[in-house]
Amino acid sequence: MRRTDFYSDRINGPTPRVHEQLPERTSKGLLSLFINKIEAHWFAERFPEHCEDGNGICGTNGRGVWTDVEAHVPNMAMTGGYYGGSFSYEQADEVTFDLIEYAASRLSKPKNREWHDFMKHHELSFDEAAGRKAFRDEVNTILQRGGTVYELSPQLEIIRIGTPAVQQVLEQLTPASGDDDLDGLLLHAKELFLSRKEANRGLALDKLWDAFTRLKTVDVQGNKLRSISVLLQNIDNEAFREVTNAEMNALTKLGNDFMIRHHETGTHSVPPEAYDYLFARMGSLIVYLLKVSGRLG
Repeated sequence: MRRTDFYSDRINGPTPRVHEQLPERTSKGLLSLFINKIEAHWFAERFPEHCEDGNGICGTNGRGVWTDVEAHVPNMAMTGGYYGGSFSYEQADEVTFDLIEYAASRLSKPKNREWHDFMKHHELSFDEAAGRKAFRDEVNTILQRGGTVYELSPQLEIIRIGTPAVQQVLEQLTPASGDDDLDGLLLHAKELFLSRKEANRGLALDKLWDAFTRLKTVDVQGNKLRSISVLLQNIDNEAFREVTNAEMNALTKLGNDFMIRHHETGTHSVPPEAYDYLFARMGSLIVYLLKVSGRLG
């Protein structure tokens, strides 16, 4: 199923991605998916139960799974342990995300092979790549339908994709400036901003503003004002060149007045709820300047 293959998405458009905290239904849906994969033997290749009448895998060593889960996710809420107790569907968001990442890196899609009539079961074969893709698609459908700002990446890590404006910047920001330091700062800013950790997203703004400063100096080394003038000359429309120059000055002042590039007394802290706005605004400007100067990959 495609991530937007729902009637309401086709009629009204995709659900807005705005939730920083997992809605209750989304959290329970992810946890239910995790439990279902255990019960459907998606962990059997890693934690096998072997057929007593042969050498094939016929099921899952459930106790082995849960012992391993509890060791890797020690903050998981359980009541008396899974066996003889119950798994709680009320978990902190970080625990839910840990369980999803745990599952994504350990499961494989099972397929029935030979039927053992006497034992009344199939032997199983497994496809790890297909299992990971299917699981990632299911997780991302739940996260998208719940309107969250999170996604399970191809690297099987939960990342924060941010608002639509941020997503557009992250997609377009593929620098090929010829300046390794500038490209490195931009790529590091992207990596940090995808983090679920708020502190890392604050650091991403530092790197983005540092990259902006670097971009203003790459054309004429040793003469910042002349370098900015050369950069702006890439904009053919004179009126829009002035608009861009004003935006560059405004964001330079913002970076100096707030604790982005400078942290002296008298500078203001950046409220975390403004991180997306600032990243999208500065990122959009940098993407535009890279594009008009032929530095965008």
